[in-house]
Amino acid sequence: MGARLLVLGYLIVLYFPIYWMVTMAFKRRVDITIIPPRFIFKPILRNFEWLFVHQDIWGPITRGFMVSVASVAIAIVLGTMAAYALARFRWWRQNDLEYWIVSTRMLPPVAVIIPYYYLWMKFRMLDTLTGLGITYLTINLPLVIWLLIGFFRSIPREMDDAARVDGCSPLQAFWYIALPMARGAVGAAAILAFIFTWNDFFFAFILTTVNFTLPVALSSFMTVGLEVKYGEMAAAGLLAAIPSLVLAILARKWIVTGFRGMAGIAATR
Repeated sequence: MGARLLVLGYLIVLYFPIYWMVTMAFKRRVDITIIPPRFIFKPILRNFEWLFVHQDIWGPITRGFMVSVASVAIAIVLGTMAAYALARFRWWRQNDLEYWIVSTRMLPPVAVIIPYYYLWMKFRMLDTLTGLGITYLTINLPLVIWLLIGFFRSIPREMDDAARVDGCSPLQAFWYIALPMARGAVGAAAILAFIFTWNDFFFAFILTTVNFTLPVALSSFMTVGLEVKYGEMAAAGLLAAIPSLVLAILARKWIVTGFRGMAGIAATR
């Protein structure tokens, strides 16, 4: 009984902020600020109307989607091939190389933002979707590689040898044998990379001023004039959360499988 109450308390703490954001998105300002809180209210769509009519919300949504899809797609293409090469072939100081790859993903964003800013300023790519997309690509690529190495190592090497006997080149063995078997892991890596890119605020806030994405646009609603747009900010937050929530729910099995792959590679050390 005690364990169930503990789990129930944990779930309440975990999901109550989401519930509160959803309800705020459909509340009038007076219903949001009233004390004690009003749990029964008449829902409205005025907050969403304000976003789409009085604010250019489609611009940040479109830019965020374009940058997320493009950077993740390139990261998946490059990452799957790199992970397969690291899993199937021996390299000089391979262990150090693999740990270096994953260590680049562990760096705090504040440690690399100044080099990124200086680089894009020199190349005149500051405040561009190209510069922002390349930034996300370099961040997502180590994650994709690290997730997929374990899966490719879990595939018996004898299957590659059999493909070679049948006349397949290493690239054909990768395309026709290894990649179809690892499609679940590839999907999990793509989803995790997309969620990070779509939800990122820090890099988009520093590297853009006009071509910003949805999380940056959401922060601008905190102060509009002399008031805080609580309802409008909650509506924008709900719009920003929908893609990540839908992907996480639909592909939860792939995500679990992806983390199992990471555990598998750790167990081989």
